[in-house]
Amino acid sequence: MASSSPAGRTRTKKKITGAPDYDDAAFWDTKFATGQDVGEWLNSGEGLIEAVLSDLERRPLPSGRPRVLHLGPGISKLGTKLRDAFVRRGWMGNGIVNVDFSSEAVRLGQELESGREATQAMHWVSADLRSWDDIMSTNLSHFAPFDVILDKSTSDAIATSEPQIFSSSSDSGICPTVREIVDQNQNGDGKEISLSPVELLSLHLVPLTQKGTTWIALSYSTSRFDNLPHLAAHWRLVSRTGLPAPSGETSSSAAHTPQVFHWIYILQRK
Repeated sequence: MASSSPAGRTRTKKKITGAPDYDDAAFWDTKFATGQDVGEWLNSGEGLIEAVLSDLERRPLPSGRPRVLHLGPGISKLGTKLRDAFVRRGWMGNGIVNVDFSSEAVRLGQELESGREATQAMHWVSADLRSWDDIMSTNLSHFAPFDVILDKSTSDAIATSEPQIFSSSSDSGICPTVREIVDQNQNGDGKEISLSPVELLSLHLVPLTQKGTTWIALSYSTSRFDNLPHLAAHWRLVSRTGLPAPSGETSSSAAHTPQVFHWIYILQRK
C-alpha cells in the first residue's frame, strides 16, 4: 500500500499482517471517536508528572509560565493532571501545549479547555511530528523554546512507522537540523540518508527546544533511544529508570514469570 511520507516523498508502507496502525492518524481518530481507547497507555503516568515538576522546580521561571510540549497526548488525563499541579504551584497552565496528529483528540481536548480561564487553558495543536511541513504550518514554534518535552509512549507509537529517506533532491519542507545532516553526508554524490522515526522526531524537536531542555519519556522498550547517532548528537541520555508494570500485565498462572518493567527516560538537549 502506498502512502505519502511526512518528508513529502512517496514510500511503500510495509504492513505487518494484523499489526495496529499506530502511525496512522485515522486509526486513532476512530478509536477516540468511538470510545475504544481509554487514554492511558502503559500506566497513568504519575511518575512522569513527578519528573516534570522536579525538573521545572529547579529552573528559573520568572514569568511563572513553564513551557511544556506534550507529545501525542490523545485522550489521556496526563496533561490535565499536570496543569492541575501547575495551578497548585501558582504557574500558568497555558504554558502546556498538547500536540497530536489525531484531529479527534485535538477536537476533544479543545472542547474540554474551552470553558477555562485563558491563563489556565492548555493549548491543543494538530500536527504530525514526523512532518516538518506539518509542524511549520501550525503555531507550535510560537510557544518555543520549550523547557520540557513530555512523552508518554508516543515515541513507542512513532517507532512503528517506516524510516524516512532524505537526499539532496528532497523537497524544501525539511527541518533545518535534518537538512544540515543531509548536506554533511551527501558529498555531492546524491546518497540518500535514512532516519528512523524516533531519530527523526528527535531532530524535529531540536528547533523547538534549547540547550538544557529536558525530554522525559515513558516507554515499554529497554532500548528506545539507543543506537541512534543523529539523536545522540543533540540529546544526551541522562537516565533510564525501570518501573514495575501495572498488575495484570503478567500471567499469574506462570510459576516463574519475570517482573515486567516500563522505563522512564530522561534526555537533555545538548
